[in-house]
Amino acid sequence: MSPAGDRPAEGGSRSDRARPPRRGRPFVLNVRSLRARPGTRQEVNLEGTLPGMFVSSARVPDDAAVRFDGYVESTLGGVTVAGEVTAPWTGVCRRCLEEASGELVAQVRELCRDPREAAGEEDEPYPVGHDELDLQPIVRDACILELPLAPLCSDSCLGLCPTCGANRNRDECSCDVSTDPRWSALAGLGPEAAEPSEPTEQEAE
Repeated sequence: MSPAGDRPAEGGSRSDRARPPRRGRPFVLNVRSLRARPGTRQEVNLEGTLPGMFVSSARVPDDAAVRFDGYVESTLGGVTVAGEVTAPWTGVCRRCLEEASGELVAQVRELCRDPREAAGEEDEPYPVGHDELDLQPIVRDACILELPLAPLCSDSCLGLCPTCGANRNRDECSCDVSTDPRWSALAGLGPEAAEPSEPTEQEAE
């Protein structure tokens, strides 16, 4: 009988757990032992920076911590990745043009396959090697798809005065709210003009 100190920790031996990523590659996992046993699942909690994630109106700061919390599971077809990606974002408010910020949360579930086995398929899957799985492409795509295309600093943002340009969230102005000149042709019409008239008997026929 082996001594108590040699027993594997609860939840499996060290080889059953996702090994820590290499330095400078925060989203790379060693999956050799995982792939050797289909049906095996490993919990994964990773964090790192991924520079260069942006859309026209918002971005994840290059030095911001991006997290993945979930699991990887070996299957006959490859490795399934499922979990949640979180990251802070900054952008420009579409109403007041001031800085806006928040946190994106994206749910992911992807099947990663050996590129040689998936060759010729219409939808190219995320790749997995015999020894390593790089979650960076999955995390990066999830962040970019979740970045807001029209950010708001807050839902109650009052925006800018269309006349003087004052930020109405913090400044008051005495500008009159004038009617858009493009609607001037309707100014002389009464409210009945907006209501459809009842057809006459001849029109109904």
